[in-house]
Amino acid sequence: MSELYSLEKQYICDLQRGSYRAFDALYSMYAYRLYGFILRLTKSDADTKEIVQDVFVKLWLNREDISPDSSLQSFLFTIAKNIAINKFRANINSPVFVDYVDYLNEKSLYGDNITEGIDYDDFKLKLVQAKNHLNNTQKMIFELSKELGYSNAEVAQKLNLSEQTVKNQLTIILKVLKAQLFSNVYLFSVFFL
Repeated sequence: MSELYSLEKQYICDLQRGSYRAFDALYSMYAYRLYGFILRLTKSDADTKEIVQDVFVKLWLNREDISPDSSLQSFLFTIAKNIAINKFRANINSPVFVDYVDYLNEKSLYGDNITEGIDYDDFKLKLVQAKNHLNNTQKMIFELSKELGYSNAEVAQKLNLSEQTVKNQLTIILKVLKAQLFSNVYLFSVFFL
């Protein structure tokens, strides 16, 4: 155990001097364990991979401040936990997530097959792909209105458009997205209509 600690300490010293090799070695030592820890918290492969990446970005950016005598494992896992908590907070405040939770609650109360769930990550991915059929202005209108919860007046003000233009564009946008998400029309209508 002390040999591993000594090796880790050397990697930290090398990392402080900007060694990519030491960074890669520390990544190899901790990435898998961090992934398992975060996956238990988030239950999302995509979120977990993103958080692991963010942890190691923070490690690199703060490399000069890391003490070789302190526990790198504690440092990394604390960062991971804090990033995961911030991600939960962001999701909880997302209108799309709130609608998704309401949908799941309704489905479990009234559905015939409770095991038939809808994966939120999968839906988000399909929505991102569907939004590629919108032009840039339409994407901004949709994201501000339906994903961030801004009113039509606020969207109009932010994008320097008339409120009527925002309303008209939203009608078009919802038709386009509904057509793109035809296999998830019910879920789409729960979230956005």
